[in-house]
Amino acid sequence: MKRYSLRRKILFIVLGFTIILQLFYLYVNVRSFQKRYYAVLRSNLIIVGETLKDNLDFILKKGIPIDRLFGLEKVLKGSLSDSPYLKYIVINGKENKYLYYCDRKSFLRSESIARQTKQLNLPTKQEKYTLRFPLAGFDEKYEGNLILVMDRALILKKVKEIALDTGTIILIAMISIFDFLFFIVAHTISLPVRIVAREIQLDLSEGRLDRPLHRTGIDFLDMMIQYFDHYRYVFKEKWIKLVIVWQCVMKTNAVRAVWHTSLLERLTKIESLLNNFSFSGKPRTLDVSISDPVLIRPAIFLFVFAESLSISFLPLYANELYQPILNISKEVVLGLPISAFMLSTAVSLPFGGAWSDIFGRKKAFLSGALISCMGLLLTGSAQTITMLILYRAIVGIGFGIVYMTVQGYIVDTTNSDNRAEGMAIFLSAFYGGTLCGSAIGGMIADRIGFRILFSVGAVLTLISIVFLYLFISPGPEITKSVKYKPPPGEWLKKMISALPSFKDISRLVSDRNFIALSLFQGIPNKICLIGFIYYLAPLFLKELGNSQSNTGRYIMGYSLVMILLSQTMSKWSDRHGNIKQIIVIGGVFSGIILIPFFFVNNTFMIAVGILSLGTVHSLSVPNQAKLASQLGVVQDVGLGSGIGIYRQLERIGNVLAPIILGVLASIFGFAKSLAIIGIYTAFSSLFFLLIYKDEEREISGEKSAHISG
Repeated sequence: MKRYSLRRKILFIVLGFTIILQLFYLYVNVRSFQKRYYAVLRSNLIIVGETLKDNLDFILKKGIPIDRLFGLEKVLKGSLSDSPYLKYIVINGKENKYLYYCDRKSFLRSESIARQTKQLNLPTKQEKYTLRFPLAGFDEKYEGNLILVMDRALILKKVKEIALDTGTIILIAMISIFDFLFFIVAHTISLPVRIVAREIQLDLSEGRLDRPLHRTGIDFLDMMIQYFDHYRYVFKEKWIKLVIVWQCVMKTNAVRAVWHTSLLERLTKIESLLNNFSFSGKPRTLDVSISDPVLIRPAIFLFVFAESLSISFLPLYANELYQPILNISKEVVLGLPISAFMLSTAVSLPFGGAWSDIFGRKKAFLSGALISCMGLLLTGSAQTITMLILYRAIVGIGFGIVYMTVQGYIVDTTNSDNRAEGMAIFLSAFYGGTLCGSAIGGMIADRIGFRILFSVGAVLTLISIVFLYLFISPGPEITKSVKYKPPPGEWLKKMISALPSFKDISRLVSDRNFIALSLFQGIPNKICLIGFIYYLAPLFLKELGNSQSNTGRYIMGYSLVMILLSQTMSKWSDRHGNIKQIIVIGGVFSGIILIPFFFVNNTFMIAVGILSLGTVHSLSVPNQAKLASQLGVVQDVGLGSGIGIYRQLERIGNVLAPIILGVLASIFGFAKSLAIIGIYTAFSSLFFLLIYKDEEREISGEKSAHISG
């Protein structure tokens, strides 16, 4: 029978109950909203119906027959324009014969109604979505009915939107709980227990019996530790007495004279055993502190969440601020804020790594988060497109510093055996924050606008700093002393030395396999991701009439698929797949996914494209980094430098994607631009297959653990 760890059991129990309760809440909330929403609409339409009835009754009481009314079209269409949830209005006579029919496009009289009765689907009796008002003529005689038919489809659409919003919030809550639950279990259970175990191990190695252990905060375990400390104290007292007696006996010459030599040797060994334990009465000189990569998970999640709030609407926000820049087309200008962010992030990555190495992880995270916070506040206050581009570049600088700092912390707190797991924690928190931020940002933007969300993001970056400083111990730092201050100019030299050398760059770019992987796999895949998901998708979905909430939900599909499939796909490819074949297939399918936009350009196609691209990338993108690490030239120049240069070249696609897609969109439109990029990506993968030559070198397991992130 398979046994699960305590941490996994806690996760299963909490998540299980949360899912059940949230689904129950979803059902109750949607049903309650549907009833209340229907009641409010019905009461509003009753007022509209009674107003129309009073006007018609006034005319009929003057003796005008109900089938001879004129000027009715203008009156009925006015009511329809003021009431968006009215589908149409009909009036029938005494014999229930329909005399007038009016919707937003047409106005029909009895003859036309009779010919189109089946197509119009007129109500035959009182229904839930119809309101009937009897009309009275001269002497209050019954003349017929005014019937208002509510737009059931529109009402159900609104209910569906609320259900989707609620379901999205539940999904976000589940992912957030998942991220924070790992942290809570580690902080309250795993780490305290590991600290106590480490203290026992230190005491055992030093032979100390008089130093009490820390408490874990877990009642039953602390009770056991208390008993353990008590018995150690009792043992200590008895042991001291035994040692004193033994020393007295061993110092008695008369006794030692009658002992045999062999027995004396044995007694000497016993004496050395007794001396193994000591009782200094002093506290531990070493403060036992254990770091764990999972502790930084909430800080990563909150920081990425803050940045991702604007993913679903940044191009639309840029459109609001648009002003012509030189002779650059509007579509290209709208993509420049994304390109500026990607460029500044790419440039700041190597400097961010050096910065965190020199000044420590906490200070580097603090500086990066504060820069991003300032950039987000400025972004929300931008008045021109030029200011927006500049402010997004500031956010990108902070993002790059934090990105490298977090990866550095994970390297500090892991070794070759668990580094892949640590990087998986980083990626899970990264994609979780991206998913939740993009979805929540889309829903809130519909209600409160774009600008305030950047302020919300700024506050969240500050909260991520609080999490870091409250729950992350100093841990292992590259700098040996907490008070270490680099001499003037040293930090600048180290920052410059973090840049890849010209020699390494020239060796790598002259290698056909490295350049084939970079130009025909890495860059095209990034163009697909950034160009489609982050740039064109928000604009395209808006053009197709989607709300900001729906746009956020569609875009979050990519991150959701990556969270669900990336680790499973990577494990499968490690066991069964040829890396080169997987990369080629992934590249071809990344392009094929976009080619149908030549023929179909609707919302469903965009949603399918986003989910499909996420599925393909969860298999192919991680294997691109693995293949890069196996290249002979990368191992020759050093795995760190080689992968770093590959990542920098790959990010060229991030920067160019909005510009390329903007140029294409200004010429061919959104749909055809995506199809053209699809063709380019598919053919790039085929070119890679032709150019790349297999190598026989293999990468060691330890190295693969280092590049798994």
